[in-house]
Amino acid sequence: MVSCPCALVISIPLSFFGGIGGASKKGVLVKGSNYLEALAETEIVVFDKTGTLTKGVFNVQEIHPEGVSKEELLELTAHAESYSNHPISFSLRRAYSKEIDNGRISDVEEISGHGVIATVDGKKVMVGNIKLMKMMDIPYFKGELIGTIVHVAVNNKYIGYIVIADEVKEDSAQAIKELKAANIKQTVMLTGDNKKYWFKKLLKSLVLIRFMQNCCQQTKLKKTRRIIFRKKI
Repeated sequence: MVSCPCALVISIPLSFFGGIGGASKKGVLVKGSNYLEALAETEIVVFDKTGTLTKGVFNVQEIHPEGVSKEELLELTAHAESYSNHPISFSLRRAYSKEIDNGRISDVEEISGHGVIATVDGKKVMVGNIKLMKMMDIPYFKGELIGTIVHVAVNNKYIGYIVIADEVKEDSAQAIKELKAANIKQTVMLTGDNKKYWFKKLLKSLVLIRFMQNCCQQTKLKKTRRIIFRKKI
């Protein structure tokens, strides 16, 4: 007698098709069934912060000029950042609220993980994090700061900093809890921000997540590769 387990043969690919289709309805694209099988064995999930766990909508909270007015500090910063599509750049332009005059801007250089250097009104304006200030050998404010800090210098002279803050998405904490319930052993967030800010203001809402702070894009890639290789944080 010859028989064929038709139900078994058909059910396996159909389960994959159903999983891929269900994921696509929720905005998740899966390249193939082998990736679904790999997900079933996942033990660690690594998150980016901005726009993933947070809303990615930054707002300027404080402006601290040195030797210039608040208006001039914000104006120079907004113009230097005008060519960037980073959420922080959008928040600076939104806070400036006036039209950007592109004719005043030239020689824009965006340095990944550091910031932006641009010529505005013939002045060399440097806008970014402490890594940019250190790279350019510019003394900067080093006090305890809460939030994302944008340091600004003109012609290698420090002129102040701007404090920007983001918000955690309402469903981020619940998503992490559900991952834990699905046997995900470790969850980690890679962020370029100061870890102290997240511990002070947001730790209660992300109690199940670990942090790796002060990460530029290259550092995030290296840390993710190391996690994949070692299979642990």
